[in-house]
Amino acid sequence: MSCRVFTLIELLVVIAIIALLAAILFPVFSQAREKARQTSCLSNAKQLGLAIAMYRQDYDQVNPRHRLCPDRAGDGLCSTASPTSSTGPSETWWAPYGGSAGMLQPYVKSPMLFLCPSYPQGQVGYAMSYVSVGPMGKPDAEVTNPSVMFVWDHARTPGCADTRTGNTGPVWGIFPVSADTAHTHYPTRHSGGFTTLRYDGSAKWRKPASLTNTDFIGAP
Repeated sequence: MSCRVFTLIELLVVIAIIALLAAILFPVFSQAREKARQTSCLSNAKQLGLAIAMYRQDYDQVNPRHRLCPDRAGDGLCSTASPTSSTGPSETWWAPYGGSAGMLQPYVKSPMLFLCPSYPQGQVGYAMSYVSVGPMGKPDAEVTNPSVMFVWDHARTPGCADTRTGNTGPVWGIFPVSADTAHTHYPTRHSGGFTTLRYDGSAKWRKPASLTNTDFIGAP
């Protein structure tokens, strides 16, 4: 009785087919995984929007600031403070950062909301806009653009404005998309785009190239 076995050629054909299928399917699985992370990130943004709304209700309808610097003499609102250097042990950001639990800590159930699943290396995966024409620190009545971006994916500190040489406060400008060659301020980690929290509490995926100045202005 004879027993049939695979020939070397047949075995090589099977291996080639498996390799071809893997090459086709692995990118699909990767895209599906990133889509799930994007969905999780959008959910985080929406919940952060609810936390900001609750904060606003408790503070006379005034929006939170991105950072407070009580140890900085004459500049408790961090108007001219470096975004990358600590100003003292009492410094507080809107999100958990450094040794601070963050201003929104009482309004969120888990600190995991501040972590982007596609950016595990950062203490915080998001930044709050502190451009001077944005909603940060302003009374709710002064913010008339409901779609202005308030918080979005970021890869540096929990605050975002134009801090390049010659663009330091107290008037903070919009960091231009064209200058963000490293995709730090407007990351492309979610399928070529990033998630944003708008002032009306909605979350939206955006491509950096789609941004205009109106996206940053609270009262156009």
